[in-house]
Amino acid sequence: MSAIETISQLVLWERQARGRGLNEALANCYWPEATVTTSWSTGNARATFVGQRPVDYATSLPLVGRYGAPIVHLNGKRAYVELPSTTKHWVALGDNIAIVESFMRLIYCVEKRGDEWKISDMTAINEADTLTPEIPGTDLHIDQALAKSLRASYRFLAYTRIKAGGQIGQDGIGVDRPETVAPVYAKAQAWIQ
Repeated sequence: MSAIETISQLVLWERQARGRGLNEALANCYWPEATVTTSWSTGNARATFVGQRPVDYATSLPLVGRYGAPIVHLNGKRAYVELPSTTKHWVALGDNIAIVESFMRLIYCVEKRGDEWKISDMTAINEADTLTPEIPGTDLHIDQALAKSLRASYRFLAYTRIKAGGQIGQDGIGVDRPETVAPVYAKAQAWIQ
């Protein structure tokens, strides 16, 4: 396989391992000192991300991901990858089950050491999300004032997390605030220089 094919398979496998709860395989996608930044986790990938889920995710409910074609920016033994991601996860919302569909752009910095490519950093850029009832027509009793007060790029991820007793900041990375996205790309570009 070419380097671009190997890198593409790496980030797609990372997503599959994450969604399927294959924690050992997921950890093996990352270098030991690798970092992750998402709406709920910031820090060492193996310590704060692998095997962890935000409070609103129930392991008994489905988590389904679909991914676009990775765009690989390669320079020697380093690359960064842009991966479009759509994830649906089922959540308890009061007495009902709802489905959060989130649209993100995942930015991976990857590095080849010896003969092996692994991830050094993954950062999620929130683009938009939706919330629907599992059973059409069910009233989810949305607190509209709360929903309207949340960021458009990750409104319902935030809403369901708050309703589950968790917390989420309003300062996350999202396309509704381009000033949060620009540093992600600047870091990725600097990574491959």
